[in-house]
Amino acid sequence: MKINLFLLVIIALISCQNHNESKPSCELIDISVIGYQCDSLRAVEQHGKAAQLYFKTGEKNLSSELFVYSAWQFGEAGKIDSALIAVKQAMKYGMNNPYILDKLGIKNESKNSELRKEVDLLLEKIKLKNSSVNNFEIVTRPISSFWNYFDKAMKDEANAKKYLSEFICEGSYAIKDYYHIRYENVDKMHRIWIDENADYFSYVKNYITSEKLEKVSKEAKQMMVRFSKIYPNAVFPKTYIVPDLINGSGTLTELGLYIGIEMFAKSDNMPLDNLSDWEILTITEFENMKFDLVHELMHFQQSYSDTENKDLLVGKLIEEGVCDFLVSLLTDNNQVSPGVQRNLDYLEKPGNFEFLMNGLKRDIYSGDLSKWMYNGGGITDRPSNLGYTMGYLICKSYYKKSVDKEMAIFELLNTNDFKKIIMESEFKEIL
Repeated sequence: MKINLFLLVIIALISCQNHNESKPSCELIDISVIGYQCDSLRAVEQHGKAAQLYFKTGEKNLSSELFVYSAWQFGEAGKIDSALIAVKQAMKYGMNNPYILDKLGIKNESKNSELRKEVDLLLEKIKLKNSSVNNFEIVTRPISSFWNYFDKAMKDEANAKKYLSEFICEGSYAIKDYYHIRYENVDKMHRIWIDENADYFSYVKNYITSEKLEKVSKEAKQMMVRFSKIYPNAVFPKTYIVPDLINGSGTLTELGLYIGIEMFAKSDNMPLDNLSDWEILTITEFENMKFDLVHELMHFQQSYSDTENKDLLVGKLIEEGVCDFLVSLLTDNNQVSPGVQRNLDYLEKPGNFEFLMNGLKRDIYSGDLSKWMYNGGGITDRPSNLGYTMGYLICKSYYKKSVDKEMAIFELLNTNDFKKIIMESEFKEIL
């Protein structure tokens, strides 16, 4: 009997060891450093080396988005089979965009036909799953689990960064992707959450309830059902509720959509210490979350082949503007988000519209977006993100003038000519 018990213990230990060996370990790399190194390699057209660095970092951080970046750079280097291998790895860690090859501009030049067939089959399975609106879900596990690590970090300052690292490494692939695109390193997480804004995040923990999340989920689902009826190619990924760094309400990776919960916690009782004027202005009521959620869903649908203008203002106007326009198209009474409404109110005042148009004519082919996009709190002579609102007006005009509304939506999300969208709107003079 003792021998049998001994054997059982040995077998259990071996089984446990094998299980641990089969599970990949997470090692958090400072993404800001990796990003700088890859940008430097890209600047001298060392795309293959940048791809390899992204790939190796993905293996350590277990982030699907890093493998997507690797595939992008392998594609730029003309190494299509390597790009396909990177896409396979991205899918292993949760990449969920069935149109990723189109988005990356990866065509059929693969020398390995079996590899291409395998990747195409896997992407087709993703498409089939995501094409149902019932696939949509607001996933609250990232924010629910975060509070446990946050509380530990608050009580044990000496080990606070260790607990925040565990939040990422013990979390889902979705949160590992978010580390890559937003957090970048544990020092930044610690500074924002613990050093500077502990009181605010403690408030958010108690303010956000499951009832509120259930309500916004229901509203967003209704909008997505409407979208499925006007856009046959629609896909519906998951949306993850996460703690952000008080600098963005929504974003996405090729894995799914993300909402930064603390940007939707405005109330008369919210603590204002250490919050900037811009943060206080842009933190909004919880019911406005649906606007940002559906805005990011529209980004997930996009696949543009106008590479010449994609990174210029002429392209960004459409890329961001169509999201805000489609949000309004899907809401009751064609509502717009509070940010868009603030800018529309600004444009109603005498002289402001002319000021905007003159600036657009000057900057339309510029790659410097600082006056128009992604400039929250960083500009003084106008409201932030006016480019979003101008893009909204252009896309709204284009849609209104189009006879085939379904084709208009397809073009707005997939055009190969951004200038054509503007030319066929009432704002062609800015070109």
